Amino acid sequence: MIDRTYKKRKLGTLKEAQSALVQMCGGPAAAAHLCRVTSTTLFNYTDESSNNTHKNMPVDIVKDLEADAEYPMVTEYLADQSGYVMYKVDFADTKSQLHIDIIETGEEISKLFRDWAKFISDGVIDKSEARKLLKNNQALVRILMRMRTDLISQIDDPDIPEGTP
Repeated sequence: MIDRTYKKRKLGTLKEAQSALVQMCGGPAAAAHLCRVTSTTLFNYTDESSNNTHKNMPVDIVKDLEADAEYPMVTEYLADQSGYVMYKVDFADTKSQLHIDIIETGEEISKLFRDWAKFISDGVIDKSEARKLLKNNQALVRILMRMRTDLISQIDDPDIPEGTP
């Protein structure tokens, strides 16, 4: 018996992101329990056949499924298509750890440059090397965004006098 439920899709499509989100939630049947639509409707949102190419998940369904998923796959896809990078901000951590962020920034930049030098030594960066560089880059962006959040919170802190560099 051939399983035709989820066909292999081109990388980087909205349908692929929607499909991955449904799979992260345990498949259409399990995902249907997390939102307001049936498993058949969820299947239609992830199906690329000519009958369903125009059907995409409404935002409220994406929100409900992403709340249960390991990662906000559809939101990441949409952010990437608009030229944005996603970063999850932990608002529960109110202590500034700027000194730790500075050290981690240096470490991540060092890893990025070290790997780049190693990968470019043959004159070409292949797909697996590019993935590794992207992973290093994303780690660096996460640290810098956390650092940015800490700095903004210090600016808004009434204990820091105005005009303090």
